[in-house]
Amino acid sequence: MGRRVGWTRRVAGEKGAVATLVILFLPCLLAAAALVIDVGALLLARAQLAAAADMGALAGVQDLDYELLARGQIVIRESEAVADAASWARANLAGRAFLVEEAISVRVSVRNMPRGGDATCPVTGRTLLQPTVCVLIQAVVRPPFLPVSGWVTMSVHADASVVGRP
Repeated sequence: MGRRVGWTRRVAGEKGAVATLVILFLPCLLAAAALVIDVGALLLARAQLAAAADMGALAGVQDLDYELLARGQIVIRESEAVADAASWARANLAGRAFLVEEAISVRVSVRNMPRGGDATCPVTGRTLLQPTVCVLIQAVVRPPFLPVSGWVTMSVHADASVVGRP
């Protein structure tokens, strides 16, 4: 059996071709990796904002006026609901990665049903059929690798309603 010399033979002009390709494509690969990480950071921040908005809305909707509830009326105590929803939403966002804490804005509104009518959500305009707490969170997200693209402002909305039994 003879050795195959042809498999290891290289043409003299091809020496260093792989190094040239690595040098050319390495910046593109690093930029793509940074973009993937930044998009992941934006998706994570959006999920964190949505969870905080949900938590705030659910906390606020529990502040019912129990005296009116004993008489058959479902009414949310507005001042307590606004305070609870905002504090729970802010507490859920404390120390989260990629969020600029100084730029987080939490807006809470409580919609109790007017007599014989419907109310609308102040953010979406959706018709509400039950007493509802609406939470809107706006935050600035700082992507880790692409400061050239700047910071991104995100808005997330959640609401929770009280549903009475017939």
